[in-house]
Amino acid sequence: MVGYTLRQERERQNLSISDIEQGTSIRALYIEAIENGEYDKLPGTVYTKGFIKNYANFLGMDADAAAKEFANDIAELSAEAEAEAVKIAAENSPEPEKKVESKPVKPEKQSIGYSIQDDNRSSSNKLIVAAVILIAAIAGGLWSWLSSSEGDVATVNPPVKQEQTVQPEPQPAEPTPIANANPVPPPKTDGVAVQARFNDRCWILVTVDGAVVQEGVIDGGQTLSWEGKDNITFRLGNAGAVEFFQDGKSLGVLGGIGDIADKTFTRQ
Repeated sequence: MVGYTLRQERERQNLSISDIEQGTSIRALYIEAIENGEYDKLPGTVYTKGFIKNYANFLGMDADAAAKEFANDIAELSAEAEAEAVKIAAENSPEPEKKVESKPVKPEKQSIGYSIQDDNRSSSNKLIVAAVILIAAIAGGLWSWLSSSEGDVATVNPPVKQEQTVQPEPQPAEPTPIANANPVPPPKTDGVAVQARFNDRCWILVTVDGAVVQEGVIDGGQTLSWEGKDNITFRLGNAGAVEFFQDGKSLGVLGGIGDIADKTFTRQ
């Protein structure tokens, strides 16, 4: 793994983790995580790649080769995790149900004399029922004809016309005004004030007048502001994703995507 390679070279040069931290501005806990291959303790793949390239450059190694070795480590870990997931799914899958074969049921044997007698009785019953139904139908039809000829013709009321309620068409909503793309400059202060617009995710460490006030990953699409008395220092893990403003004027970005950069703003 790339962390083992970096640690071997660091120990060969008789350097401590503290020396690497001071020379690269990478926190000691991140350096230890890289050397131990504990990538889940790092801010993310993009930032980890930048840390590794910066670490390799400080040791005088090939930074691109170190980044390529890191990519191979990630691919190998992903393949192992996928294989483990497939194994667990196979172990937990239910066994197929066994089909139960049904045995044919043998019909009970009946005597020939019994069958002929039962068939004759059934045929006689069917003839009697059919005759009763026919007589009832003829009587019912005759009674219906006599009743209709003597009575009045029934009046059929026309169907009531139902009025349909017409729903009013919805009115289009008024468009929401779009905010100004540039951040609004903060009110002037006797100290130092800085704004940062995040166009993408970035790990950031902010120190105001010597005290750490913010550390972590900021999502893209946000604009943050800081104020101090004498100075404000920034350490970025993805310098190309952050645009700085001071007194309402854009100062641009401090580097490319994935680059690590430091910047200190002082009172003007």
